[in-house]
Amino acid sequence: MKRTFTVLLLAGVFAAGASNAADHSAIHEKMMKMGGPKPDDRVELKLPDPMKVMQKRMMRQHLNTVSEIAAALGANDMEKAASIARGLGWTPEEDERCKAVSELTGEPDFLSFGKAVHVTADELAASAEAGDRDRALMDLSRLVKNCNACHEKFRH
Repeated sequence: MKRTFTVLLLAGVFAAGASNAADHSAIHEKMMKMGGPKPDDRVELKLPDPMKVMQKRMMRQHLNTVSEIAAALGANDMEKAASIARGLGWTPEEDERCKAVSELTGEPDFLSFGKAVHVTADELAASAEAGDRDRALMDLSRLVKNCNACHEKFRH
């Protein structure tokens, strides 16, 4: 009985390994059809590790905020969408944070990318406050594109 169990267990392990190898092979084949692996040629933001952790946390928080804005717009709650967007807007504190990262890393573009995101959040808030859902959705699209433009240029 013990021997049968061991044989079945080993057969299962080998089958799982073969299946995993087949999955890996299929993924590799798809990646190669897409032109193969590409080097990450984005500019690395030279920040101390604790700042990288903090900044990544802030970026995830921003992404959650964008999700909350989308949900409010989807529910046609313009007041809520505007309020949430205002929280992501361009403030003196945000200006200082973006300037500090820009100066610390020596990357002046970081400030302009950051400002574009936060100013667009203010524009989205104004559209929502005016009750213009279509315009607010267009602003939300621009906001996401501005976020992505920064992430396309920079990495940690």
